[in-house]
Amino acid sequence: MARPRDTRFYEIPLPDEIPKSQKWLISYHENCRRLVGYMEQQGAGQTAYYSTIQCLQRLRNYLLDSDLCYSYTESIRWLDNTKFYPKGFKITLSRLSDIYEHGEVQPVNVFPVAVPYSNLLHEPWNELLQGYLNTLDFMEPYMSDIRNRIARFFYAIQLQGVSSPSEITFELIEQYCMTDVHKSKEMDAIYTYSIGDILLYMANRGLCSHGLGWYPYFRMHNRIFDIKDFTDEQIAVIKHYRDDSLDFPSEEYAVAVESFLIDFNKLGYSESPCKMAAYTLHNLLLFLEMNSLGYHKEIAAVWLEREKTYHEKRGWFQASRTLYLFDIYTREGCIMPQSLNITRALRCEALPDWCLAELDEYLEVKNKEDWAASTIDMIRSSVTRFCEYLADSGLKGFDEIDASVIKGFNLCDYHDTPEGKNAYNVRIRKFLKHLERKNIIPYGLNEALLCTSENRERIVITLTDDEKQSIKEKQDASTASIELRDNAMMLLGLKMGIRSIDIVNLKLDDLDWKNQCIRIYQKKTSHEIMLPMPTEVGNAIYLYISNGRANKKNIL
Repeated sequence: MARPRDTRFYEIPLPDEIPKSQKWLISYHENCRRLVGYMEQQGAGQTAYYSTIQCLQRLRNYLLDSDLCYSYTESIRWLDNTKFYPKGFKITLSRLSDIYEHGEVQPVNVFPVAVPYSNLLHEPWNELLQGYLNTLDFMEPYMSDIRNRIARFFYAIQLQGVSSPSEITFELIEQYCMTDVHKSKEMDAIYTYSIGDILLYMANRGLCSHGLGWYPYFRMHNRIFDIKDFTDEQIAVIKHYRDDSLDFPSEEYAVAVESFLIDFNKLGYSESPCKMAAYTLHNLLLFLEMNSLGYHKEIAAVWLEREKTYHEKRGWFQASRTLYLFDIYTREGCIMPQSLNITRALRCEALPDWCLAELDEYLEVKNKEDWAASTIDMIRSSVTRFCEYLADSGLKGFDEIDASVIKGFNLCDYHDTPEGKNAYNVRIRKFLKHLERKNIIPYGLNEALLCTSENRERIVITLTDDEKQSIKEKQDASTASIELRDNAMMLLGLKMGIRSIDIVNLKLDDLDWKNQCIRIYQKKTSHEIMLPMPTEVGNAIYLYISNGRANKKNIL
């Protein structure tokens, strides 16, 4: 006698009256029935067939136990929290999502063979994708990852009926980012940044606006400024200058920004101000394009005032100076770094004449010695603090200084750190030597101003067992090129104690596979050392080199 077929959960009739919070079960059962029927029609084997049913039933139980309704986001969250699950569970959830959204399983998720997104693209998307990939120089595994991320986006907007880059809108990108779910925030960021990369590639060829390309980046960092959040006064200012701003359209502004940033970098600024300049101008570009505005100094000022709430004080001042220099650039055609947008009286100008005269003479000597402007400013600040103490103590000239006066100043002059106090004292001592050479104060009096020191004891923070286990689980699950690289870098630091600067400078020639060791030239100490390489570290490096490393001299 044949064994009767088991009753599926979706075949069990639901009660006539079910709680409102469980109404989703009606559509869930119907869509599950359609998905299982689809698998049966496609000739799925017993493993794939019953794995589909098991996945759908376990998801249903989870949602009921958690008092949740079905959504693709919740299904992915359940899968992420499930440590061990059959291989077919993830694509089963994608197929179920297809039936919910499109009424049928999409070609990219068909059974038995899923079609790559890139094979489903029409023109011009396929041509644009290939053109962008031709500008990159990575190994094939990483190129394949990039191709899949971008093709995934192109296929999604293709389903929306978009047939040209000019039809892409901010709303379309936002809708895609909201519905495109990934297993972790890190993967979500990787996919989102790839969207920005391809949009900027198209924008640089005049196929779409530049603001679209910057939207994904700033969305990831919650830096999208909605004009509705501005105050009524700020909105009134923007409306007042709207028509005038259109004389400098946003696309012309985008071209001017790139030209400005090239000249800005040529001036030799450090990495921090260069990054801040790019961030500020590109974020302003996004704001202008989202609100159909052109560039105007007053609109930029209003935006900067609103942007102030997202920045620390120092970062906001850098952003303010960037906009000041850019505005000069739009009028003069060049950057004037010596120009200051903030003018205020120097603190030393309030000193008595007998202090100011010697300070000016000393600074003139330092200028002739060709010290940098920042060094001169530090000297001026240090000596000014000393002179202010002398004036407040009732002295009428430098010839009245003695060891007790210097000791009193040293006790009263407070700094946050010993390093800061020593930096000031060194410069004041040199000023005292200047006075000694002029026979204004006795020779050797500068030695009364001592440097300070402080013993430091710090608690060494180490990884807990849970943290180590979490790292190991993430390393075991690493498949993408960037994850393999991060895994290798982490193990080099964790297992071998190598400094980060030395890790990024590692070259293939530094690896001795035969003797299982690594030769390192330490950047900090300028010494070369040879360290034994644990098997775990060697395996991680080998996996990255063979599956994800770009064709370059350095390993990482």
